[in-house]
Formats: sequence, C-alpha cells, structure tokens
Amino acid sequence: MDRNTIIGFVLMFGLLMGYNWYTAPTEEEIAEMERLEAEANADAEKENDEVSDNPQTGDKQADFIEEEEDYNGVSLDNLGFDSLGLINIPHEIRKQYGPLALAVFGDDKEHYLKSSVLEIKLSSRGGLPFSATLIDGNTRNVIYSEGDPIELWDPERSSMDLHFDVPGTGRIKLSDLSFLLTSETDSTIYFRAITESGGAIEIVHTLEGYELDTRITFRNLGREVLPEQHLVWSATGLRNEKGLEWERQHTSIFFKEKDRGRDYLSEGRSDEETLEYNLEWMAFKQDFFSVLVSKDGGFEKGAVLINELFEEDTTSTLFFSADLPMIAETRGSTMEHELSFYFGPNDLELLNNTGLSEVGKIIDYGWWIFGWVNRNFILPIYHFLNSRLASAGLIILIITLIIKMFLFPITWKNFLSSAKMKMLRPDIEKINEEHKDDSTARQQATMELYRKTGVNPMAGCLPALLQMPILYAMFRFFPANIDLRGKSFLWADDLAAYDSIVDLPFTIPMYGSHISGFTVLMAISIFFYMRMTTAGQPPQSSQPGMPNMKVIQNFIPFTMLFFFNKFASGLSLYYLAANLVSIGQMLIIKRYFIDEDKILAQIDANVKNPKKKSAFQERLAEMQKEQVKKTKEIKASKKRRKKK
Repeated sequence: MDRNTIIGFVLMFGLLMGYNWYTAPTEEEIAEMERLEAEANADAEKENDEVSDNPQTGDKQADFIEEEEDYNGVSLDNLGFDSLGLINIPHEIRKQYGPLALAVFGDDKEHYLKSSVLEIKLSSRGGLPFSATLIDGNTRNVIYSEGDPIELWDPERSSMDLHFDVPGTGRIKLSDLSFLLTSETDSTIYFRAITESGGAIEIVHTLEGYELDTRITFRNLGREVLPEQHLVWSATGLRNEKGLEWERQHTSIFFKEKDRGRDYLSEGRSDEETLEYNLEWMAFKQDFFSVLVSKDGGFEKGAVLINELFEEDTTSTLFFSADLPMIAETRGSTMEHELSFYFGPNDLELLNNTGLSEVGKIIDYGWWIFGWVNRNFILPIYHFLNSRLASAGLIILIITLIIKMFLFPITWKNFLSSAKMKMLRPDIEKINEEHKDDSTARQQATMELYRKTGVNPMAGCLPALLQMPILYAMFRFFPANIDLRGKSFLWADDLAAYDSIVDLPFTIPMYGSHISGFTVLMAISIFFYMRMTTAGQPPQSSQPGMPNMKVIQNFIPFTMLFFFNKFASGLSLYYLAANLVSIGQMLIIKRYFIDEDKILAQIDANVKNPKKKSAFQERLAEMQKEQVKKTKEIKASKKRRKKK
C-alpha cells in the first residue's frame, strides 16, 4: 500500500469522525430520545397485553407492520435502491417534496376519535380532522335532513392543513404527506410520517368532551423545515336551522386579538379582514354552534379571515376561510405546535371552560349593559328554572312575570303620570282651541298650565327609559339562548326558530312564506296596549310638518307583523306575555290604586298655591314672550304687505 493510499484512508476516516461529531445529539436531544423510547416501550407493553387478550388486535398489528413497508400501494422492495443505498423514489416526487419525498407514499385511511358528545374523523393524509359531528343530542332542523346529527362543517367542501417551507424545495402541506397510525387509545391517537434522513413529523390528538388538543412535532428536521408556518383552514357551514336567513344573520368569523376586545366580521354576508395584531383565538360561528382554534402563545400578525356568502346555495350558511401564521417552538432538534380546538354548541359555560379570554362573547347577548344584564341576571334565572321545570315555554312565562314584578314600581310611576295628564285633558283642549292659529302662544299656555298644576309631562318618559335595558336585553337573550333550541310549546315546535300556523304557497317580500302565530298575537296585544295607554291622554295639536301620532300608533303593530315574523318564537312569546301582563297591571292599577278624585284635588291645590318660578323658568318665560311678540310683528308685517 503506497503513501497516497494511506493518506486517502486517513482523510476519509477523519471526515467520517468529523461528520459523526457534528451530527451527534446534544444532551437535551438525548434526554428527549430517552423519554420517547420510554413512552414507546410503555405503549408496546400495553399493545402486547391487548394482543394477548384479543387475537383481532394481533391481526391489526400484523397489518400495520405490513402497511409500514408499503407506500401508496408500492412496496419498498419494488421501489428498489440506488447506488448510494437510498430508496429509489421517482425523480418527479423527489424534486417536488425534497427530503420529505418518502412520506408522500401510503394508503389514504380514515381514523376516528370519539367522546360522549363528539365524533371526529381524521385522515391519514395530513393527519388532521376533516369532519366533526355532534352526538350530544343536538340534531338538524331542516326538512331534507330532519333529525340528523349536527355536522359542524361540510367535509366535502372543507379542509384543514398546515403549510411549511422547505429550503431548496418550496412550500409543502401536511395533506401532501401520508401518516402512519402508531398507536391509539379511547381518547388519544398518534400519527407519524418518516423521512429518509431519519427525521419524522408526529401528530398527537387528544379528545375530551368538545375539546381537542393537537400537538404537531417536527423531529430532527430543523435544517430541512422552517419554523414559520401557516394553519390554513377553510370550512363550508351546513344549514342546521329552519330559517336559513335568520341563521345566516347570526353566522360569521369571531376572533380576539392580543390586548384587544372580541371582534367579528360582518354577519350573514361576505367580508374579509387582515389582522394587524397577534391573534389569541378564532372561531367559525354558526348561530348556535362554533368551531374554534387557539394556539399556545397565540398566532402571529397578518392572519387573513374571510366570509363568503353564496346566496343561491340553500344548503349552506357561509364559506369560512382562515390563514393563520404561526411560529413553531424550537427545542433542540424538535419544532412543535400546541393547538387547541373546540367543536361544539355555543353554551356560555362550555365556552368559558376553554379558558380563553372573552370567548363567551361569541354568544351575542348584546353589548355593554345589555349583555351584562343577560349574563349576570337573566341567564342564571333561566338555568335555575331550567333545572326544575321541563317546559321551556313555561320558563319564559315565569321569567316574564319576574321581570314585570321587578319593573312594577317604574310601571306605577308611568301610570300615575298618565292619570294626571288625563285630568288636564279638558284644559289642554281649551288651550288648543283658543290658540289654534298660534303655535307659540299655544305652547306657552300649555307650559304655564303644567307649571300651575304641578304636572310634569315628561314624568312618564323616565320610567319608560329605565325599562329599555331590560327590553333590549330580552330582545338579545331569547334568540341567542341555545337551551331553547328544539324545545316546543303549544304549536311552536322550536322556540329558537319561527313558529308557523299557516305555510303559504308563495313568498311575500319582507314577510316570508309563513304566518307566525305568536307574532300575530303579539301585534294584537301591542295594538290594544297602546290604545289603553293613550285613551286618556290629551289630544296632540297638529302642526305643519309634524306626523300624526295616532296614525303612527296604529301603524306600529302592523310593522311588528313583518319585523318579527322570522324571529325566534320564544322572543315573540315573551313580548306577548309581557304585553298581557302590562294590560293586566294597567287594569288593576286603574281600578284599585289610582284615585282620580284625589289626583284632581291635588291638582286644584297646586293651582291655588302655585310654586314660585325658578330663575331658569323666569328666563324661559321671558324668552317665550319675546318670541310671541316677534311672531305677532312678523304676521302684522305680512298682512300690511298683502294690503299694499
């Protein structure tokens, strides 16, 4: 052996030792490998125990071993090896997928995770969920799919994927790769895709109730895969409710950015937004159900969220799309994502159990004080009654009585003010007749009458304003409360949807193709209630350009027929019950609590001993007198010009 040969062997040996030193794992990597080996041994022991008890399991393991040696129906032996000892993968595949080319091969299979309330389907192609079905008793309420379980999105028109970049190769998706099932339990499933270099992508899903925790790990691929990645999720929401238009009006993408409040895209129509802040969580909301994703540490800036409405498609609500940038957490030779999903109903307690900030505001109980009243008062009362009563309609009636009793002092003040105004009706009619051609003098005389009698015409307005938060809170509460979904009462088969006593063979614009019984009764009750409240009021003098209030009062109940016909029947039932209780309160108060003779005596006493005008009232009176004087001068000037 000559000197050159010896030098060559020494150099080759040196290069080999240097390569081994350079690629040797660190202490952290060794500890991680030991942990994984311990877990694998534990899983193997468990699987061996299962095999000994169940021969079918042994067959499945044999099939798995056979599958592990088979990629996309092509055996590794059939692929053969090249001169370097590498698997002979077709050039086009290796060029497109680079170091991950081996993971492309494999059979597409479906796998399942199931809890007591949720069933998730996962594909071996990508290893992520492609279907989520509720098995908690919630069913679809549409004619062509009545009683079927709720599918949270259409699996045929939806996808969930992870996009990442491989230097020198380009962008690759998880759905390009085939994952092998390594082990599974009742609540957990393990997937793994391997590469020629010995690296791997591992996915672990753990399901508990409505929540799915997903860990995606890139092992020994730090030089081949960049940590800047994207979760790309698109979903077509399936129609689940009787009223498609109503369901779409409560469907959108909800999200929360870091250090900012809960926000959402426009409901029921196409919209999109590129976020300028880090994202804490994002949800595709469909009226009573949502699918939600969050990430440990949050998503990066620049998330793109899109709603798309296809009005001609009556089987779906909206098409959702989200592109969520994120950075994998690097630990030694591993990169990892921790994702958390929620697939389930919009129940305040269940949503809050996720621990995410403001996630309960996916349910639209109203903004500011209205939502606060619903969450802190109305909802606890409903839950208390719901745990003791089986009828949701009866619960609505009881809540109506509780609210009306709470508001009774305000109602009493309102009726008392109306009674005082009724006593002044003859005097106001006289003033209107005396000053029918002079609106300023008429207004001045009317205000002077109010001052002398001690009657405040605005006294009934304040009580009415104080009731508004409760009234609007109820307007938001009943349509948003999932506990009413599917609950029947009288002729209404679903208090969370419209009721129908007559289905029309045609569609009336802005009204619909049905007649809501509770809405008709509510409109009738509004008509009689308004007639009773205005029966004793002084007549309003007509002024040029001012609307006729009597016509408006008669028109309002008619507009309610159109406005509420497609609303949740539970809301119409509440307003009907509230109007009937108000009418009953009015009759009782007028008969047993309002003494008109006593009120008239008090007014007479005020006239005999009028209150002294305040400085403001005196200035106001002077201004009115000056205005009357100027009005007379203008009219006199006009008459003189006409004579000339």
